[in-house]
Amino acid sequence: MRMEVSTGARSGGKPLSSAILTESFVFVSGQGGIDPGTGRIVGSDLESQTMQTMENIRLILAEAGLGLNDVAKCNVYLSDRKLYDEFNVIYSRCFHPPFPSRTVVYCDLNYHLLVEIDAIAVRRGGQQ
Repeated sequence: MRMEVSTGARSGGKPLSSAILTESFVFVSGQGGIDPGTGRIVGSDLESQTMQTMENIRLILAEAGLGLNDVAKCNVYLSDRKLYDEFNVIYSRCFHPPFPSRTVVYCDLNYHLLVEIDAIAVRRGGQQ
């Protein structure tokens, strides 16, 4: 079984879902430091963009009845390798050990974002 969490407003009309739920997993599409209410980037610094990115992920997971503590895997995309150490400090405030497994990739990001993160969360104990 596959079910969509939400589309449209968060996807800006693009052909994607904010998240897809299965019986065991929630797959959250890449999120950036964009305020879902205004559609604007929240700031030009890594901290504000990372915290908004994590808040966007948190809100999507909440729609599925989950939270950040249910995240098992993150893929992180940074616009510059020089941001890695600063990102780790910010990211460590969002999760507690055991931290999700993680991959970090350096690349150009849409809208000149500094960070984008997608996540996979696990539905424990048959939550629906």
